[in-house]
Amino acid sequence: MSYVYKDVRLKRLRERRRRILEKLPPLEEVLRGSVLVRSLRCGKPRCHCAEGERHRATYLSVTLAGGRTEQISLPAALVPVAERGVAHYHAWWTAIEQLSAINRDLIRQQRQPSAQPHRRPVRRSPRPRRP
Repeated sequence: MSYVYKDVRLKRLRERRRRILEKLPPLEEVLRGSVLVRSLRCGKPRCHCAEGERHRATYLSVTLAGGRTEQISLPAALVPVAERGVAHYHAWWTAIEQLSAINRDLIRQQRQPSAQPHRRPVRRSPRPRRP
């Protein structure tokens, strides 16, 4: 590979990396978890949920280290905030995967070619000796 082509390729990879970083949402708004809507019965015998439509409750569900799950009840005003934070988390996660792929390509491009490629010695079966 020519050095000019290699320099152009490195420049393009670095430019892609810069564009990905520019598009990222603010890190301080990242929120790991899932926003869930559940339909519940309150348990009161005369409530409309006993026979018909149930009460809707929205939660932020997060699985913690060790497998424990935490659920936080969200008032209606905080649902968009939580959904935006979860979307930001997914955007960062996607960007990390893309940046990692670009960085692998940069490493490959920056390797110095060795003088001779490393080859395994060919093993030959021993020849039978002549009498």
